[in-house]
Amino acid sequence: MSYIKIEKDKLVNLEYTLNKEILRSNRGGSYASTTLSACNTRKYHGLLVVPCINEDEGKILLLSSLDETIIQNDNEFRLSIHQYQDDVFYPHGHRYISGFEAEPIPAKTYRVGGVILKKELLLSEKEKQILIRYTVVDAHSKTTLRLQPLTAFRNIHELSKENLSVNNKKEEIQNGIKVKMYKNYPALYMQCSKKMKFITAPDWNKNIIYREEKRRGYDFTEDLFTYGYFEANVKKGDKIIFSAGLKEINTSRLSTLFISELKKRTPRNSFENNLKNSGEQFFYYRNKSLKIIAGFPWYQSQLRESLLTLTGLSLPDDIPLFHKAFDTILKQFFEEKEENIAPDIPLLIIRTLQEYTTFADNCEEVWKKYRTKLLKLFRNIKDQKYNAFIHDNGLLYIPEDKPNYTWMNEYAYGEAVTPRTGFAVEVNALWYNALMYLSALAEINNSKILLKELDNLPEKAKHFFNEVFSNEKEDSLFDFVNSKEQNNAIRPNQIFAVSLAYSPLSDRNMKKVLTTVKSHLLTKKGLRTLSPMHPLYKGKYIGNNDERNKARHQGTVHPWLIAEYCSANFNLYKEQSLKQIETIYNQFEVEMNTHGMGSISELFDGNPPHKPNGAISYAPSVAALLKIKMLLDTAK
Repeated sequence: MSYIKIEKDKLVNLEYTLNKEILRSNRGGSYASTTLSACNTRKYHGLLVVPCINEDEGKILLLSSLDETIIQNDNEFRLSIHQYQDDVFYPHGHRYISGFEAEPIPAKTYRVGGVILKKELLLSEKEKQILIRYTVVDAHSKTTLRLQPLTAFRNIHELSKENLSVNNKKEEIQNGIKVKMYKNYPALYMQCSKKMKFITAPDWNKNIIYREEKRRGYDFTEDLFTYGYFEANVKKGDKIIFSAGLKEINTSRLSTLFISELKKRTPRNSFENNLKNSGEQFFYYRNKSLKIIAGFPWYQSQLRESLLTLTGLSLPDDIPLFHKAFDTILKQFFEEKEENIAPDIPLLIIRTLQEYTTFADNCEEVWKKYRTKLLKLFRNIKDQKYNAFIHDNGLLYIPEDKPNYTWMNEYAYGEAVTPRTGFAVEVNALWYNALMYLSALAEINNSKILLKELDNLPEKAKHFFNEVFSNEKEDSLFDFVNSKEQNNAIRPNQIFAVSLAYSPLSDRNMKKVLTTVKSHLLTKKGLRTLSPMHPLYKGKYIGNNDERNKARHQGTVHPWLIAEYCSANFNLYKEQSLKQIETIYNQFEVEMNTHGMGSISELFDGNPPHKPNGAISYAPSVAALLKIKMLLDTAK
């Protein structure tokens, strides 16, 4: 039985299914996503989204949907659904859904007239190809299955409109057609495992509404193009596989291919396995490099998110995967313009390597493999190359003309929402941790060069960290300190001074910080980004892009921070903290059936009931829970 299973009465409830989203991705960088009802509510939804040839250009949506119709006794039962103007939904295919399972792949069952039809969806592991298998579970009389593809051929951030430039010609291929709407796009090959007649009927399906885009303040109306439809008579027991991809295939192998791909899937039969399955979907190969996509459906690979994610998604089970992805991150980092790199990024690189060291055979192996890169990185920091400089007190200082160079870096209405310059607390907690880890590596590997370059920096940084950030009035740490202010907003950034392996704080002050964070910021979905007591607190992540950006770091909950909170708890209280940590971990299980099914969302409202928001599947969120599970398994 599927771990994720929805009751029938909920399946026919349109408002319920419109808010449940399904996602599948592959190692080729492609994805498929829609809602449980199969009504696309985002411009990012579609059955085949593939990377552009030039990765900087993002992804393109080729196949938006495949609309099915069952014909029996001259009656047509349309299984699809789209939203149009004035909240009109048509057809009403959701009414025929009688079952849904997600194990091991998404599978819906439709019951219409005397027909029971099962629909299963999966992506090829490496190819830019979607496979959809239709099984006729039952059919009491003559039945016809019709499949009508709706194509978009556009960047995922844009929308398609009716135009005269579309190439409405098709080319017949084995059991299917080849189409190419516009000359600068790849051709799309749509084929079936059995012979289906294709009826040419080019037309535009106009004024489709994407309600989520409307809610987010973007253009939300699209016109999709169809070349016609496939049609064939079917009977009980028939299985038809529809394939859409960038290559023509031998259709006689489609059944074997589907079964082969199915066997590769990680079971989704538990909370942990759902997290692992979701985690696997963030890795993809690009030009032989293994990258980590930050989240679905709109993010690309990003350095900070990759570093917050890698250890949780790869360790301890797949050390080779760690190395492949980490080497790609290092390459990306050193190829990036130094003026574009925030000061926490090189420190997160060191922290990621530090976390890996726990699972390495020995520290000598780590030093031998990464010594050159570590030395270069440390020297670049000393040479002020990452938008911060080492102050006379040994701490890292972000200049006043760099207001958005921490992870809280949103702009709204043309201004930085949370400008943080000077001494930022999480940057300097990471800096002290990095100095101590480098010192340990240098000692173990007898690197006199590095020991000399480190000199007394660790001791100086520790001393002045306490002098600069101690906020005794609030029993917390200042969020940032510069020549103009000691910012006393209670934010989660201070948790890094407790969660990291090396803390500059005494146990007494660590406990104070943890108590303050728990009292003001802890929720069932992660840590708020600002205390509700602060006048700038925003409890809901709503509105247009600027309004959402204003809320993003002013109270909105970020689930990835919960791993830092749990690490801080364990650092202080060891085995006594495990019960609370386990409770925190289990509180997220309900999310498997909530927003992005089987995954963890990017954000949650700061106010109860903490509605999920942002990307439906976010790599740092998933990785945080896997890190917590790793902590629990290791500690027990």
